Amino acid sequence: MKKNQVKRDFTISDAVLKQKADELIALIDRDIAEFTDRGYNAAKKAELTTARNTVDDFPNDEQLEAIKMNLTEKKDAARNALEKTMRGVFNMAENVFGLYSAKYKEFGNAGISQQSDAEVVRVAKIMSLTAEKYLTELSDEGLTAEKIATLIAQRNALDVAIDAQAQGVSDRDVAAEGRIEALNKLYQLLTKYAGIGKDIFYETNEAKYNDYIIYDTPSGLPETPSVDPA
Repeated sequence: MKKNQVKRDFTISDAVLKQKADELIALIDRDIAEFTDRGYNAAKKAELTTARNTVDDFPNDEQLEAIKMNLTEKKDAARNALEKTMRGVFNMAENVFGLYSAKYKEFGNAGISQQSDAEVVRVAKIMSLTAEKYLTELSDEGLTAEKIATLIAQRNALDVAIDAQAQGVSDRDVAAEGRIEALNKLYQLLTKYAGIGKDIFYETNEAKYNDYIIYDTPSGLPETPSVDPA
């Protein structure tokens, strides 16, 4: 069964949530006597601080996306280099055998710019074997064993880059999901202890009660009510 996509359980921005967690830990330390009476202890503080630190240690969405983009750029560069070499070999084969000859077709589908990355790798493998087969006949067009070796190396480089990009996307998705789960855990603890704080100081200390109010808005502040036009 496909796992449901993990979603944020809150509206607060990630940065503000982390800031609110820092503030909450400091507030509980300030009011430690009252919280101790409500069962707060070293183990629960460790749980809260660990949840805060876990969120802090995760790379943010921008960093994860940058890693994926870098791998994609490397894959694209590897493909461009391979395509350039392949076009040269196709041109050599066309000049010697003719565009519609059976021997030319042995080099694979020439429409490489329209093909998927995996298909380009497949055609490049066919081309390298065929180029070795007709090396003598294409030598007058400039084909050499060294150029075939370059073709093979570029094909392997693209193959590796494709795998690296796919793994990078997977790693990004896993990390992003883990980060959201960590954020949800922190928000859960934040609202739990904020609720305890409000309960402790309800009708006894308005200032401290207000300290524990957490607004589930992007800014963490109360939404400004709209003003009706006069």
